[in-house]
Amino acid sequence: MAFPVIDIASINEPEAQLSIAKEITEAARTWGFLLLKNHPIPSADIASMFKLGRDFFMEVPEDEKAPYPINDRYVGYNAPLSDRKKDDKASMWLSGKPGFLPSEGRKALPPYWHDKIDTIEGFKHACYDLVSKLLVCFALAMGLEDRNYFAKAHAEDAGNGNQFRMLCYPSRGNAPLKTTTRMSPHSDSGSVTLLFQNCAGLEVESPSDEWVPAPHIENHILVNLGDALAFWSGGQLKATKHRVTFNSVPHDIERMSMAYFGAAAPDTVLEPLKIDGKKAFDKYETNGLTIPPGITVGEYSKMIMTGIYGTGIHKKREEVGAASTVVQVGA
Repeated sequence: MAFPVIDIASINEPEAQLSIAKEITEAARTWGFLLLKNHPIPSADIASMFKLGRDFFMEVPEDEKAPYPINDRYVGYNAPLSDRKKDDKASMWLSGKPGFLPSEGRKALPPYWHDKIDTIEGFKHACYDLVSKLLVCFALAMGLEDRNYFAKAHAEDAGNGNQFRMLCYPSRGNAPLKTTTRMSPHSDSGSVTLLFQNCAGLEVESPSDEWVPAPHIENHILVNLGDALAFWSGGQLKATKHRVTFNSVPHDIERMSMAYFGAAAPDTVLEPLKIDGKKAFDKYETNGLTIPPGITVGEYSKMIMTGIYGTGIHKKREEVGAASTVVQVGA
């Protein structure tokens, strides 16, 4: 079965929208992954963001990044080999609803980012618009009466807002000894992830349960579904495990990626849709966690954050509000 590549050039045209929605949703049901062709985010903007990220990871000294560790608003830096699984990747989290990074979030950012916040905010907004279109497509293809059934729960300014993460898989002279891999196998946790890559390297579980390379095609966006949406859809949509290994990205090869994670508002109650009038399932298990019906997105978020970074992450909460959204892993 070929990896799905879907042209969405006509996604805003009413006469073409349902056909595109059905293609996208079929890919989400079978693979849980797809590539978007002719998407609306300009390639120049993507290239500019990659340059900002690479300059940060490669040119800013580690001792200027380390004082700004990721907090539970999902803003801050995470060095290679420093998470619980010792994955060999660095991350810069730039999350938050519109207006958060220029205000309260600024103090959690390394100074390198202070004059680049407007660029980050604009790019995140473009990603949000695209995620919203995809959520409408799922509702249309699933025959829901309200085409905004999923999208209306994903307000850009709800809770802590959606999340954005830059990742760098560093090039090294020798393979690190104390590591597991580049990115441990996992499925994402929220609703829809947009992944931008500068090269191949991601592997995904195919519909036949084999690990296969996810294609990298210039000017395409890789999309995958998260567990919250898969659960909420009653299993009609699929959250697929993915990973990055030292076979796909050897220790002496550098790889950059950027992930935008669209997640529902923290007070959204996750009740699976019924299929043919029947309850889809009593529980949903993923990444070592059990999601029970009736859990909120905010409650789910805390479970995941603790699993990745430990209970200490919650002690780092700054006095900037208590709302939360689903934390993601990304690729």
